[in-house]
Amino acid sequence: MKSLFTYPLLISITFNVFLLEQLLKIPVLFEHFQEHQQRETDISFLNFLTHHYSFEKHTDKDESRDMQLPFKSHTSHAGGFDFHAATRFTYLPKAAELSGGYSFSYYYLLHIPTPYQQSQFRPPRA
Repeated sequence: MKSLFTYPLLISITFNVFLLEQLLKIPVLFEHFQEHQQRETDISFLNFLTHHYSFEKHTDKDESRDMQLPFKSHTSHAGGFDFHAATRFTYLPKAAELSGGYSFSYYYLLHIPTPYQQSQFRPPRA
């Protein structure tokens, strides 16, 4: 029964974090890798990923093509939706209005007597 709710929730969270649009760009990654292999025959896939996803400055001149790679550009598809469950305004009174304006002191609840502090000034013991 738990898995009935767990797996759809996990898929929903995953697709909200890693957008499906980015996952659909993975074929572009392999196409771009093949383009680089045609120019440089000794490049490995790991070197290709390091070149495009590290913080190093890019030396190739295909910046527009690089920005088409997955997880390279930031796009926001945060489509907000409003959910109005209440059809009329519900007034919730404040606690002071419910108590009639009286203020209560809860200081006495904070005092915890201990046998070691019966009095502040105790006579010395012999």
